[in-house]
Amino acid sequence: MKGLRIISLALASGLVFGLAAQVDAPREDASAAAQADAPTEDAAFQTFLGEMRGAALERGIRAETLDAVLPSISIHRQAVAQDRAQAEFVQTYEAYLRRVSPQRIERGRALLAEHGEMIRRVAADYGVQPRFIVAIIGLESDYGRYPIDEPLFDVVATLAFDGRRGAQFRAQLLAALEIVDKGWATPEEMKSSWAGALGVPQFTPTNVLEIAVDHDQDGHIDLWKVGPDVIASVAHYLQRYGWRADQTWGRAVTLPAGGEKTLASPMAEGAMPPDVCRNYESLGAFRSLPQWQELGVRSANGRDLPTRDLSAALVNGDEGDDRGWLVYRNFCSLMRYNPAFRYALSVGMLADALGP
Repeated sequence: MKGLRIISLALASGLVFGLAAQVDAPREDASAAAQADAPTEDAAFQTFLGEMRGAALERGIRAETLDAVLPSISIHRQAVAQDRAQAEFVQTYEAYLRRVSPQRIERGRALLAEHGEMIRRVAADYGVQPRFIVAIIGLESDYGRYPIDEPLFDVVATLAFDGRRGAQFRAQLLAALEIVDKGWATPEEMKSSWAGALGVPQFTPTNVLEIAVDHDQDGHIDLWKVGPDVIASVAHYLQRYGWRADQTWGRAVTLPAGGEKTLASPMAEGAMPPDVCRNYESLGAFRSLPQWQELGVRSANGRDLPTRDLSAALVNGDEGDDRGWLVYRNFCSLMRYNPAFRYALSVGMLADALGP
């Protein structure tokens, strides 16, 4: 964000070059400087929204829609702070995987007990095991229980204005405007997470346009409560990104002594990875289960690995904990939903806890 970057650079310069002067300066000076810079930032933000208006008109979005939405958008500073501290990348595996809690497992089983017939029927249309769909919505929104009340347009416009992922969020802003323009939601209904994700499955606006499904064919894609549209949309997402119903996601394993370091090798040194996994080079080498067995990897209970000739990569836990997981192609499909090992592991572990 232009104005915020100016403030950050000014503070950094003070720490490097003016520490002694900073000690004597009253604290109000920093606050006053930030406030003085706010009009510059606000003006730049309004200029940016004007540019987005032009891009939206070129996309075919009606001026009436833009007039109803753009004037009410304001900077959402907390979204920027949250964007730089995503739990999937800053928390340890041990801390992050606590999301697979007994309470979340219990609520997932209750959802399957209440809506299992519908979930199984819809999931079957897309060739996805129901437990994975339920696990995703369990982690994304606690099965629709978590309050999702951030103003979507403030969030995505701010992140589009910010420099870190500006291009990505400009696309989300335009997609959100198109959703309103199509009449799929009113501006007031467009509430999101701090990351600009919508509804029970936490779809981005572009995913709503491209992947979400009106499964019950009532003319409205309802992502705001657990029903056929939510289940079908998540299933369609996984299907689109290479999901295989005849496979699971992976398995917890034990490593030989020192295996955390000795077993690590680049993707190029292993077998050809599944197509859906090729972009995730940090997964490292893919090997068959018999090959991992020969290298000393065992199931979490200490028994031999299955003899099935599946290709798998090794994901290590926190440094020094000797914890690991062998992951299959479906793990990469889960990472298309959220490209973080911790996230995909938590979905797989929750799905396993929910049953077959």
